Amino acid sequence: MREFKTINNPYTLQFSYIPPRFIERTAVTNEIIENFIRDIPTYRGMFISGVRGTGKTVMLGDIRNKIAAMDKWIAVDVNPESDLLDSLARALYLIPEVRALFLKAKIDVSVMGIGVHIEGAELVASNSEDALKMMLQVLKKNRRKVLVTIDEIVYSKEVARFSHALSSYASADYDIYVLMTGLKDNINSIKNNKSLTFLYRAKVKELETLNITAICKDYENTFGIKRDLAEKLAFETKGYSLAFQALGYHYWNALCAEPVTAVNPEKVFEELDVSLAELAYEKICEELSATDIKVLQAMADIMEKTGESVIKVEDIRDVLEMTSDTFATYRKRLVESGIVEGKVYGHLRMLLPRFEKFLSFRVRW
Repeated sequence: MREFKTINNPYTLQFSYIPPRFIERTAVTNEIIENFIRDIPTYRGMFISGVRGTGKTVMLGDIRNKIAAMDKWIAVDVNPESDLLDSLARALYLIPEVRALFLKAKIDVSVMGIGVHIEGAELVASNSEDALKMMLQVLKKNRRKVLVTIDEIVYSKEVARFSHALSSYASADYDIYVLMTGLKDNINSIKNNKSLTFLYRAKVKELETLNITAICKDYENTFGIKRDLAEKLAFETKGYSLAFQALGYHYWNALCAEPVTAVNPEKVFEELDVSLAELAYEKICEELSATDIKVLQAMADIMEKTGESVIKVEDIRDVLEMTSDTFATYRKRLVESGIVEGKVYGHLRMLLPRFEKFLSFRVRW
């Protein structure tokens, strides 16, 4: 019999790194990587979009690691809150093998406070944008390509400046590519600004849910439980990446305290509810309008009364006393946010697991 210890829990509630139990979205990951590494990439910039907790950061890190392991590639992560051009130039210079190429080429970037002044330098940078241009020129001569990753990007003057610089570098055919993650609204704020040519043309990949069968198999193998119980746990996550990790985390801890036959899934689900609320749902609701919340609350109330997971739009409108035209605005917003799904004509369905329970508790609280 397997021994379960909390210290060995393979699931995590921590963000921003690739967890031990990781279900890869192979098709999307391969599509993004293949785009960047082909001789003539279709897109020099790409966004990974999705609601909070869908695994954008994990996918970003996974792709960065895979490309960094390839010959002639350099992958650099940049803080979205920083001066992007300055941070990128510094990050490149701090890589020993890359710095050696710059020193050999006699480029002087001491104006940025990095490196040393080079007597008789062939190229001397006067600012970070020029420094980066010189660096990319050297890297291209040495057949090196650069992937820049930025997690949770939002529009700012620095992002605008970065986009304009990237357009200039692309025109010079320097081998620099950018992969970013962001919430749908934040990405739209960037792409709606058509003057940001580089980022305006960047491709957006919307993350879909994790494969339920893969989650089921993971739980079955990791916990040593029967298929029907693994399926029950997997379906409870709805393929939501955060729920997959959180449910696995709490179920593992439950197995540390009692045998598998004594674990009560409902108690584990209650712990899951707390984690989802604290780690994602409260923040998601903060970013919605008051009317958005009312629409979702109406859906939750109907789900509680009827036991149905797919709700008629007509029933929601009747509860809210809202016209069809008015409701269409909020329906569009909620569907685009990734919180609800409207694939069945005239109906809506919650995409986030147990979100209706969170909304009901939120009202009572």
